[in-house]
Amino acid sequence: MRMKRFIACVAFLMCICLTVGAMAEYRTLSPGSTGNDVQDMKERLYKLGYYKTEKLNSAYTDAVSEVISTFQELNALPVTGIADPYTQAVIFSDAAVRADGTVYKSTGILPDNEGLGNGKFRTLKLDDYGDDVLDVKLWMYLNDLYTSTDFSNSVNGAMIERIKKYQTDNGLEPDGVISADLQKLMSETLPTPKPTATPKPTATRRPTATPKPTRTPKPTVAPVVEVELPELDEEGYLADPDAEPFVLMDWDDGHWYYIDQELHIDIRRYQDPNAVLIWYETEVICKPSIVWQSILAGGDRYWGRTFEDPLTVADQAKAILAITDDNFGYRWYRVRVNGMRQYREGVVIRDGEIKTDVMPDSAYSHFPSLDVMAYYPDGSIELYGAKEHNAQEYIDMGVLHTFAFGPILVRDGEINQSIYGKNVHADYKTNEPRQAVGYYGPGHYLILTVKGRADDSVGATIPWIAEKLHEDGVKDAFNLDGGYTTVLYFMGQAVNKKPNVKRNGLREVSGVIGIGTRK
Repeated sequence: MRMKRFIACVAFLMCICLTVGAMAEYRTLSPGSTGNDVQDMKERLYKLGYYKTEKLNSAYTDAVSEVISTFQELNALPVTGIADPYTQAVIFSDAAVRADGTVYKSTGILPDNEGLGNGKFRTLKLDDYGDDVLDVKLWMYLNDLYTSTDFSNSVNGAMIERIKKYQTDNGLEPDGVISADLQKLMSETLPTPKPTATPKPTATRRPTATPKPTRTPKPTVAPVVEVELPELDEEGYLADPDAEPFVLMDWDDGHWYYIDQELHIDIRRYQDPNAVLIWYETEVICKPSIVWQSILAGGDRYWGRTFEDPLTVADQAKAILAITDDNFGYRWYRVRVNGMRQYREGVVIRDGEIKTDVMPDSAYSHFPSLDVMAYYPDGSIELYGAKEHNAQEYIDMGVLHTFAFGPILVRDGEINQSIYGKNVHADYKTNEPRQAVGYYGPGHYLILTVKGRADDSVGATIPWIAEKLHEDGVKDAFNLDGGYTTVLYFMGQAVNKKPNVKRNGLREVSGVIGIGTRK
């Protein structure tokens, strides 16, 4: 008991260092409160051991008050049962005292980080969370057990598999247990510099119908995890007609898979070690039965006039994969500023229905260019200039959807040279989060998602994404809405964000493009 009180006092002193700015992120929660922040808090308390089940909702009940009171007592806080901003700041801090009386703390495994652990290690188990987990992962990264630093600070299945590899390589029992003795052994072994050679993915992409040109090697770090796939047919779909879909979600190594009898999705994260840049390449191969969905915020009734976070929009259609589209609703509301026309909506068709048919005039110089990506029911894509066709002409051509954004990046295998012009809009030249679609042929696409405006990735320019997709051998490529809007959605989560991203922290959109439906 004395030891627990001592730990609580130390934690309390550490928590005093929490800034007012950090506490400003939280509102006071009490019985009757509801919302994502309530659920986030309860999920964090589950990680700390205060809940025994992870099936938690967004309601603040009297039972929640009891849990908060217990947390406050163990953390030397005033026991009120109310989650005021200071209590929440402690809950989400690394100084939080767990239900078992221990404290998350850095182990100091890295030689340049003395940390708080002073060589005292706890055994790390599946779903454990804390800076000591992060320390172990950083050590593993420096010893080539991870290929990127874009990982979480929780113990997951991928981490345990890499621990088994380390144990095997060092003549230890490959039990996957991250014991105190194992961490001590790690701390006594200085990390070695990472090699400059680029590791190649062990799971190769399937051959494409369109031959790809030989690519010049680039300084990238790609996923190296060995993926044991189920039996596939010649086209790359599940061979067993009755098999359940194969799903892989490896956040640490940066590899996501979905394969069923009609759809094959392969998402991989890449990182340039010589630049602050992370991007995701999503290869999609699907049968004609898989048709792109235009999923509108608010449904068809309020199209273009309603905005929701992209995860909520994609969830309503139970999409497997989704990306942000042209976000035409944003331009809908900015058609007139002080009575003067500033933006044009472009030619927008969804599910064969004309939504807007306003082409830019010859003097239009804004970004986006409002070029058009036309999607046909057979899964083929054609790209057109902003003024090549009006909406009725597209309907007569049999187009299912048009997305008005741009610019066109690649057309008929050639990079659009106008993106290099001296007088292009400034947004072409700045490093930003980006979203683009590359097209090989009907039912075969490559989606490029660039992370940006973040400490670990600054983003990319329009020429960069055009050149990248051209190197990947696409026939055509088109730029979609990017910036903070950029989201790569997979199975209910935003792949290009942190695993625990809050939905209310994502920019709301008027719609997304969905591919596949969860069964």
